[in-house]
Amino acid sequence: MASVLFADDDADIRALASQLLGRHGHYVVTAGDGTEAIALLTDFVPDMVVTDLNMPRQDGHAVCRAVRKIPHLSNIPLVLLTALPEDDQLVLQIAAESRAIVIAKTDIVRLPELTAQLVSTAA
Repeated sequence: MASVLFADDDADIRALASQLLGRHGHYVVTAGDGTEAIALLTDFVPDMVVTDLNMPRQDGHAVCRAVRKIPHLSNIPLVLLTALPEDDQLVLQIAAESRAIVIAKTDIVRLPELTAQLVSTAA
């Protein structure tokens, strides 16, 4: 199964994602904001990164840019989790720049299936 870095400033969302992904055999490392997520990338090599778009300190856009700059991570799947409308211009711009998939926070239950699909396609 996949190793996933999950970044969100909402502790309940982090716990839910860890539980959902863990039940499907995925290994999850969580971060409470973009700064923590980026720091974790120095020691943790995930198969996929899921990040909230709006977080304190550094946001999901910063996480996506950091991932794409690391050569051995530059092609892993990225998922932007957001409460903003998926057709929001900023969301679409960031997704296009980062080659990221966008899902609404209300669709978080789709993460295990999406993780399996994206990681197997990237392999």
